[in-house]
Amino acid sequence: MTRKISQKTTKILVNVCSMILACTFLFSGFVKANDPYGTVYKMQDYLASVGMYDTPEYLVIIAAIMLAFVEFTMGVYLLFGIDRKRSSWLTVAFMTVMTLITIYIYIYNPVSDCGCFGDAIILSNGATLLKNIVLLAMAVYVMRNKDMQLELLRSGVKWLVSTASMTGIVVFAIWCIIKLPLIDFRPFKVGTDLRALHEAASNPDLFDIKIVYERNGETLELSPEDDDPDSTWQYVETKRTLTNSEALQTSSFYINDPESGDEITEDVLYDDSFVFLLVIPNLNNADESCVDKVDEIYDYTQEEGFAFYCLTASADSESQVYWNDHTGADYPFYISDERVLKTVVRASPGLVLLKDGKIISKWGNYSLPTLNELKETLKQHNV
Repeated sequence: MTRKISQKTTKILVNVCSMILACTFLFSGFVKANDPYGTVYKMQDYLASVGMYDTPEYLVIIAAIMLAFVEFTMGVYLLFGIDRKRSSWLTVAFMTVMTLITIYIYIYNPVSDCGCFGDAIILSNGATLLKNIVLLAMAVYVMRNKDMQLELLRSGVKWLVSTASMTGIVVFAIWCIIKLPLIDFRPFKVGTDLRALHEAASNPDLFDIKIVYERNGETLELSPEDDDPDSTWQYVETKRTLTNSEALQTSSFYINDPESGDEITEDVLYDDSFVFLLVIPNLNNADESCVDKVDEIYDYTQEEGFAFYCLTASADSESQVYWNDHTGADYPFYISDERVLKTVVRASPGLVLLKDGKIISKWGNYSLPTLNELKETLKQHNV
């Protein structure tokens, strides 16, 4: 009787662990496929931390898609109990490698966030290490009791589900490179009011500040404007609670005019008309195949009197001359932070359309609109 109960308990635990692992891998693989360039930038951070600065970007893109493919596929296999022996061993091997990597980043802190869940969920390096240790333990438990894992599909349809999931996640990742992420987890998504976030970022109330005192086991929390307590109270700490995370994330967004040296961020955000931002983080490695469309859009904006800014982190004149020589560009360049520009739009070049300081549309270099499509977009928002 005890053995039967033990086997029943083990079977339940094995399948609970398997479902947790499956959901984790499915979610992690999906968010990476949803935002391949986000994974690329995180991988480049890792590579830079070990001195591999010159790794070709196309190789990193392939690696990012393959990582999404592996994680999502493992999630599908664990979810349905497909090829239990092989998938359980692969899960243990994968989590062992990931745990070793997170031990490294926990000790040396080459990046502040491992990027395992993209921008959907940001974890500290300590939290990531703890998560991976728990998942590794679950993976080992599932592997040791793999025969108790439920098989939810008949043999005849396993191959169909397997093939569809593997093909689908790769196609989805490529689609998100072409069309930009389907779900935008970043603070610069369509609909974001950059003007309001800019005002919030400069507001001293961005953080809720509490000063903590203690006396005889009793705790007292005061605001900075409150009077200090009497000398019987001992100061403990000052708590700062973030009240607007998106405002903080967008606080690094700035636009500088290289000719005057002035910051023109507010001029751009407080323009009540349509404003076009051409985003090219690095002029030396941007896609030049779409420049004819860019030039056509730029000419149209000048005819209609709309503001057009080319934002780049390439402040050196050589890079700007290089771009002009190769593309015949006539638009002026304005300087911004490279990391922020890569967050604004996952493309190079990418085009962002603002109205009253609000992001109303974004396009990548592979999906720039035709003039007719652009005019239709302007018409829809011209209220």
